[in-house]
Amino acid sequence: MDYLYADIYKKLEEKIKNMSVGEKLPSERTMVQEYGVSRNVLREALVLLSERGLIEIRPGKGSYVTNKQKASFAKHFGSFLEEDRESQMQVLEVREVLELAMFEKAALNATDEDIRILEDIYRQMERNQSVGAGYGELDLKLHMQIARATHNEIFPILVRTLYESSGQQIILIEDMFPEAMKSIHRDHLGIIEAIKRRDVKAVRKVGKRHFDVDRYVLLSMDDIGEYKDNDNNE
Repeated sequence: MDYLYADIYKKLEEKIKNMSVGEKLPSERTMVQEYGVSRNVLREALVLLSERGLIEIRPGKGSYVTNKQKASFAKHFGSFLEEDRESQMQVLEVREVLELAMFEKAALNATDEDIRILEDIYRQMERNQSVGAGYGELDLKLHMQIARATHNEIFPILVRTLYESSGQQIILIEDMFPEAMKSIHRDHLGIIEAIKRRDVKAVRKVGKRHFDVDRYVLLSMDDIGEYKDNDNNE
């Protein structure tokens, strides 16, 4: 986990281990001063803690230590995935099954506010297509927002755990195979538009294309062919 808020996340995780379920965390202002970070960085860490089941964020009231069983599940599941790096294709298969169901659920349950946030993230992605690491983080942000739009609290936990095992490879795809990256980016818009139309059939169709690894390989081969042609012409 190499995000800016990783350090503050780890410190808060250690703090929570010594707290009781139901106990309230200090106010954001207090934690900002204590840890010397911006409020945005703190909030990113709190969101991650919430998604992993360690805290419950209650708007206007603060953050409270919650049932730690979900966090334990995510931790052990993540450790299992990390054990065998050769299982990445299997992880992608699981992501496909999980996220296709998630896309459909989001198409049925997303609120207008959920969709507004998705569109805002996509606009950020449009502006950051040429920034390798930046796009990878926005990709995670988009998938996490779709998970939240299902209004099932288990989806965000599973999506983040799987993404941390396989999702960062999107950065390598972007750097090495720009045509594949363009296709991935178009899929994101198609998924959002289908969710906005509440079109379950369409969102599943775009979703299956989004996870079609063979298609990316073919696009990648086209890229390699272009590189070789350019080399021969020099």
